Amino acid sequence: MKTIVGITSMLLCVGTSASLRAQPGPEEMRRERREDRRELKEEHRENREQRREERRNMHEQRRDVERERFHENHPGPMYRARIAPPAMRHEIRPMAPSQRHVWMGGYWGFEGGRHVWIGGRWDLPPRGGQVWIEGRWVNEGGEWVFTPGYWSTPSAPPAPVYAPPAEVSVSMAPPPPRSEVAPPQPGPGYFWIAGSWHWDGRQHVWSPGRWEAQRVGWVWVPAHWEPGPHHWRYRPGHWRAQ
Repeated sequence: MKTIVGITSMLLCVGTSASLRAQPGPEEMRRERREDRRELKEEHRENREQRREERRNMHEQRRDVERERFHENHPGPMYRARIAPPAMRHEIRPMAPSQRHVWMGGYWGFEGGRHVWIGGRWDLPPRGGQVWIEGRWVNEGGEWVFTPGYWSTPSAPPAPVYAPPAEVSVSMAPPPPRSEVAPPQPGPGYFWIAGSWHWDGRQHVWSPGRWEAQRVGWVWVPAHWEPGPHHWRYRPGHWRAQ
């Protein structure tokens, strides 16, 4: 009987020791908590990276859509330069491939730090009835910006891409106006605005003429120079309500 009781007590002691050994100690518990925190931080980091990647993809998709919309109407590149473009070249147009083709006049691009002439060509409008609005260089605060040409519907005025330079006063008189040959009218409802000299901060620079769409209730006031006792004042062209 004593032998059975002793064996039973021994088994209970062994079971209790095994149970105590199975329970994690303070160091193991701290290590497990550190691992849990590290896994939680890693999960949060992965979530942040995923959200950042989703935002980046969304911005890229939006930028691609805007770029496609721009190039749909503005197939040429946009340039910025501190050098004024040379005078427009006179082009000899070859025979049109068909009556549906529209002439897209040449223009001065800007590559490699210098202006490069890009010749005109015949092309078909993307949609029937559209007209081609020539690109143009505009002086904006001493920097020349080229807005490329685009296709437009004659019934709708073209986008207002021209920003006239600010009114200035200089002591140097402007040169005589240049003689210009206006290109064909892009469509009904357009009128020709003659070129003029303006001041770019250092010298007089010629701004070539352009076709502009009529605006109901508005009249165009041409750019002009007004002589004074000691200086010349330049008043840029602008729209004025009738």
